[in-house]
Amino acid sequence: MTAKKRDGDLAPSAKPETAAVVEAKGSVHEAIGKLIGDDAAEDHGSAVKRAGAAARQAGKKPSAP
Repeated sequence: MTAKKRDGDLAPSAKPETAAVVEAKGSVHEAIGKLIGDDAAEDHGSAVKRAGAAARQAGKKPSAP
């Protein structure tokens, strides 16, 4: 007999990212864009990095880009 899944048995929801994590991800995307020569990826990474830095300085959790 298999156990029936209840609502509480679902996978936990993802934790919201901190501003420092968003800033680091943006930095990585920016570097990858530079490495492969993709201006759009570089610009997107730069924007995400700036948003993370601004949110970190404001002491708030960043919104998803």
